[in-house]
Amino acid sequence: MRAELLHTTVQGYIDGTYAEIELYDGAFMQVLGRGEDSIDWDGMAGTVEWTNFPPRRPDRVFMPDMTGIIRLDGHERPVMYRLNGISLLPDQQGRRIFSGPVRWYTDDPELLWLNDRWGYEEGGLDLDTVRFHTRAHVIHPESPEAAAAGRLEVSSRERTSRSRPRRTRHTRVCGPPREAH
Repeated sequence: MRAELLHTTVQGYIDGTYAEIELYDGAFMQVLGRGEDSIDWDGMAGTVEWTNFPPRRPDRVFMPDMTGIIRLDGHERPVMYRLNGISLLPDQQGRRIFSGPVRWYTDDPELLWLNDRWGYEEGGLDLDTVRFHTRAHVIHPESPEAAAAGRLEVSSRERTSRSRPRRTRHTRVCGPPREAH
């Protein structure tokens, strides 16, 4: 696989769109917020709008769960995206670091290739300014032909005594079926 930087953003919540509820003496908390800002998409300018509905872990850290729309200058059709990730506790500079897989969806003729890729987005949330600084990478297979023709074998192992070597009970083959010889 090969990762290629696709876009960078600096984003923030829109005033008045962030809401939170806390129930059961703080055992459950949910927030919802909307944001928008500019985006630098591989040298093209545009805007990004998103909604974040992050679940909260028991250690009170919210994990990103974002759905959004990207509008690029010079493109009539938008790019929609979905990010689900993890967050770390705030670092020494007061930023919450997050990362996770991202998928893009579009019917723009020039960007249809995005529908066959996934990506990785990472960034930091400044807890003082509540601004996100992000960058997303698109993941490309090194050789789509080799990946399409490749095989992956996953073996299940039978538990045996320590005095005997392990042996394969059965093998499940993922990928195209083998040709008959």
